[in-house]
Amino acid sequence: MSIAPLTTDRPATSAAAEVTQRPVDRSAHPAGRDHPSTGPRPTGSMSVAALRAIAAGLARVQQPVPPEPGADGPRSVRLLSTVFYDVWLITWPDGTGLEPHDHGDTCSVMYVVDGEVHEDLAGSTAGSTGRTLRRSDSTTGGPFEVHGLRNGSGAEVTTLHVYSPPLMDVTFHGHDGGGDPVPLRSTPVVARPAVATSPETAPPRAPHLTLVDR
Repeated sequence: MSIAPLTTDRPATSAAAEVTQRPVDRSAHPAGRDHPSTGPRPTGSMSVAALRAIAAGLARVQQPVPPEPGADGPRSVRLLSTVFYDVWLITWPDGTGLEPHDHGDTCSVMYVVDGEVHEDLAGSTAGSTGRTLRRSDSTTGGPFEVHGLRNGSGAEVTTLHVYSPPLMDVTFHGHDGGGDPVPLRSTPVVARPAVATSPETAPPRAPHLTLVDR
């Protein structure tokens, strides 16, 4: 498996790999609660360039997701939902993260709105290799590519995620004896209404979006 390179030339650091992560609390993450399937997955996906443009544009006007009473794990809100893509905003408190996982047959772009998060790459044992993503960095993932995320920065980090087709399930992975990812379980994504978090008006012209048949 391969993961697209960052959109920055800064070298990755390993500082976050030394952080001891708190027990996983996904109660407010899209994959935190089971729910029935909402229907068949769309058959078309958008180009990575279009997903990057959507992520970069929306990230400029986002704020951290407000805390939820009684929850200290990742907090998420679904910003937009269309037939071909949806957008999630996630705030990760210090010490939280998500174990190795894939997003099914979606293509994705993750954009760091603010803060610093460590990404563990597919095929690596936890904490051994990876890269640190900082504000305005973005990374892409193809169908069934595996990665993990950890925030050990000492502060909250907020990330924006664009999925095409829309995200419907997350599969979590362990490791075999050779360090390769092994799927353990799949969790349907929580179905939530899309909620805009910015009062900004729509731009006068929408970006050019290229659709790619699968």
